[in-house]
Amino acid sequence: MKFNKKMALISAAVLMGVTTISTVEIPQNNIVQAATYQNRKVYFRKNSYVYNKTGQRIYKFKGKTAYFKKGATPSFPIQTTDEKTHYYFNTRDGKVYLQTIKIKGKQYANVGNGGYINLSNIGAISNSMLLTDQNVRVRVTRDTRVLNSKGQAGDTVIKKGTIITADGHGAIPGGDWIDDGVPQEYYHIVGTDHYLEDDNGTLLSQVQNGNTFEKLFTPQAMPKNAEVGSATNGTSYYDVDGKDMFPGLKSFQYETFTIGGAYYLWDVKDNKAELFYYVGSGANPMSLSGSKDKQTPTGALFVKASDVNLTQGVAPEPANTAAEAEAGRNTATSSEKSNLTTAITNAEKVQASAKYKSAASSVKKDYDQAIAQAKQISASASSTGNAVNFAIWQLNHLEQSMQVEKIKVAYPNFLSPYDRTKILTAARQQYDDNSHDVMWANHDRDLILYTFKEKASNKYDQGGTVTKLNLNDYIEANTPNIKNKKGYDSSATQASINKDKKLAKYAQMLDYDKRKSSLIAKRTTPVYQSSTKIGEGASFNVNKIRLYQTGRSIKKGNNIGIFATLIVKIKGQYYFMVQEKNTYFVKASDVKLDNFSTSTTYKKYQRMVDKLTGPDHPMDFSLYAKVKKGARYYQTDFYYGVTNKTFNVQKNRYVSFIDPYVMKYNGIYYLTGGAEFNSDFDPEGAVKVSDIISMTSKLPR
Repeated sequence: MKFNKKMALISAAVLMGVTTISTVEIPQNNIVQAATYQNRKVYFRKNSYVYNKTGQRIYKFKGKTAYFKKGATPSFPIQTTDEKTHYYFNTRDGKVYLQTIKIKGKQYANVGNGGYINLSNIGAISNSMLLTDQNVRVRVTRDTRVLNSKGQAGDTVIKKGTIITADGHGAIPGGDWIDDGVPQEYYHIVGTDHYLEDDNGTLLSQVQNGNTFEKLFTPQAMPKNAEVGSATNGTSYYDVDGKDMFPGLKSFQYETFTIGGAYYLWDVKDNKAELFYYVGSGANPMSLSGSKDKQTPTGALFVKASDVNLTQGVAPEPANTAAEAEAGRNTATSSEKSNLTTAITNAEKVQASAKYKSAASSVKKDYDQAIAQAKQISASASSTGNAVNFAIWQLNHLEQSMQVEKIKVAYPNFLSPYDRTKILTAARQQYDDNSHDVMWANHDRDLILYTFKEKASNKYDQGGTVTKLNLNDYIEANTPNIKNKKGYDSSATQASINKDKKLAKYAQMLDYDKRKSSLIAKRTTPVYQSSTKIGEGASFNVNKIRLYQTGRSIKKGNNIGIFATLIVKIKGQYYFMVQEKNTYFVKASDVKLDNFSTSTTYKKYQRMVDKLTGPDHPMDFSLYAKVKKGARYYQTDFYYGVTNKTFNVQKNRYVSFIDPYVMKYNGIYYLTGGAEFNSDFDPEGAVKVSDIISMTSKLPR
């Protein structure tokens, strides 16, 4: 559906003789001084009549029938203006503003000869989409979750039929892509950090909003000659003193530069201050066109702003002035060196701070390298003022990027799937290197950091250590102000747990180690469900739960379900809420914690596993269990349950498991695998330990 909608848009553009309809925002100061009544091609997105200035339909226009079918592209002497209006279209030279007239409450374009066209019927002018800078109204066409500016879905759901007001429309970082080169577009909802996928809304306003979200994207650029298909090379690289790092060599023609800042430097060759873009630390070898060998630059790396064109984002504001660059071309003064010494001392303190530890690994790496380079500049007697001042700016700039905003969650003790996704993303950015992996574990209640034993290409075979991360480092409570009715409460908030001892006792049972324990029925116990929908995140409200007995029950000694996520108190009675395929409830008084790891059976077979894996926890470790003739292989599900579906074991009577461990399910011990130390969990199946003869890490030939 999305693909067809976008292809229809592109097809319309092709009909007009262009590749796409442009929606790129043009800077406000770049405005075409358009002539009134210039002849321009108009694309009709709807069937359209022509009207006079009083709103009456005209039957003849320029000697022909005053009617245009959808898709028609006639030319008119359409009226534009040098003054800014609320309606415009883009050209290569800038924005062209349309002179409009309001007739019977709607905006019309003057197309000359006494004719006026309703703006709702115009899709594009001069091969460019007609846009407005005013807010637009959009009707939501289906219940949909909104996204934040990073493209992450939240808990907020907008109902079908809701009319929103949007002040922007375009692609967002982390948003979907409909096809190669065609991003999904979104509406920004006024006064929020919420974005609505435009496929889930119908535009009610006459014209689409043209305010895009370029400021959300990290600025990127390419050499200018790349855009016109030139056969020449790319652009030169410069150091902080404005010197060409590799005389005679240039970047590749289609090199993409990520811009870290804008800075005036003194161009030694041209003997003047010029604006440069900072594009890297120069730590990695670079391939240059015309060079047989990779070059290894040192220090900060720059390209001239005049040599490149932005391909994404907006240009950052310069961090200094041309006059400051001219003054800094000489050897640094003692005062400038003193300021750098102070900046280095502060940076070393930052390295020991909590914000440094919680920053993305890429930021920490850049910061460490910036400190090392700052020390070299400080130690050199020939360092220029520009080199010193840039080093100070870079340290401050990178420190500011460490400000990590905590993720707001409705209930810290009851995370929604969307909360967990956002938390996992934040944690993985913090440990984004070859030494770590982050994953949810222990029935999605614990966030664990897996640290590999050593960096190696075969890291999964090296083993590693497991550390439980503190969720409070990533989240901040933003609990809805809901007053619970008498007899209603839940373990979703710590305040409720603190005031209710019985609730606290049951809540503590939720935090069991699923590799060593399970929650089981003390007696045959009935299963309950709610006749009302159980909300997630901010939409959860224990007062709305209405329980009824289903007629199903859990046998004594059987697992109640591994994803018991919450204790709820309904009419004074406590229940475990189990969120599996269908959410259900079990009376808490009928449940006990079975610490099966203390049993002789568990110890016997888990020792066999541990003997093969060793003291570390190898990721994706494979184990082969030799089983008795006639043994069955049981299929497991995504809720770590053993199903009734079984398969014959292979003829050689060996069954393999990845990340193996022993578990107890419905009173029976099984060997299974595929959890905790495998971030891409797939059910591994299971065999009864009573059918196991031996285990090995290598399949015998």
